[in-house]
Formats: sequence, C-alpha cells, structure tokens
Amino acid sequence: MSGDYAAKLWRRARALLEGALWRLERREYDLACFEAEQAAQLALKALLYEATGSAPRTHDLSTLLGTLYRFLRDAGLEQEARLVASHAQEHRPLIWLLEDAYTKARYGDTEYTERDAQDCVEEARRLLGLAERLREALHREVHG
Repeated sequence: MSGDYAAKLWRRARALLEGALWRLERREYDLACFEAEQAAQLALKALLYEATGSAPRTHDLSTLLGTLYRFLRDAGLEQEARLVASHAQEHRPLIWLLEDAYTKARYGDTEYTERDAQDCVEEARRLLGLAERLREALHREVHG
C-alpha cells in the first residue's frame, strides 16, 4: 500500500472541506454542497485505502460507509463497525443530501439553499471526524 496515495486523499479531503466553508461564506451554496460531498467521499476512500489497500470506485457515500462497516465487522472491530452503522442511520437524510449534491449541484437545476449548504458542510465535517477517529483506532489495532 502506498502511504503517499492515502496521504494525498486525506489532504484533498481537508482542502475540499475548507473550500466548502469558503463557498458557504461566499453564498455559493451549490458548490459548497458539492465540495462538502467530495471532502466526505475522499476521507472515506482514504480510510478504506489505508485499511484495505484499495478504494472502491464509487462516489456513493452510503456504499462507502457500508464497505467500511463490513470491513470493520470482518476485522473483529465490532465497536467501530457499530459506530459507522449508528452514524449512517442517524444522519441518513444528510448523507442522502450530500449524495444528491454530487450530481445535482453540478448538473441539475436544483438550487441549494443556505440551510442545505450548512447541513452539507456540517455532515461532511462529521464524516471526516468519523473517518479520522476510525483511522486512529485502526492504527492502534495494527501498532498495538
């Protein structure tokens, strides 16, 4: 596994979240939602790449969370798997909002509101935080 690739994904995820915040401040709500989705997507892919050596070729956050859940469960990390499942269930509407933004913020005629953009950015923040906590847990598991 190349640590360089994972590090690049983590850097991009954080930069995209910063970009989403900047877009939100500029009232560019569609792009704030899009960049928030990209940030969340790349953080989950970075974590999966570090854990498994590959990142799924999907942009679907629900699929990425499901893949992460299954990996953690199969690795015997039940508490971490439950954390992923709990987050996915508790924040399902916001995850779907982010998933829609992947396409609709760029190509659709959907106009995202300030509230939508705030929700997207906040959920992306939560997903990045979740991914970083799980990353730490995986590092503890591997390195004792």
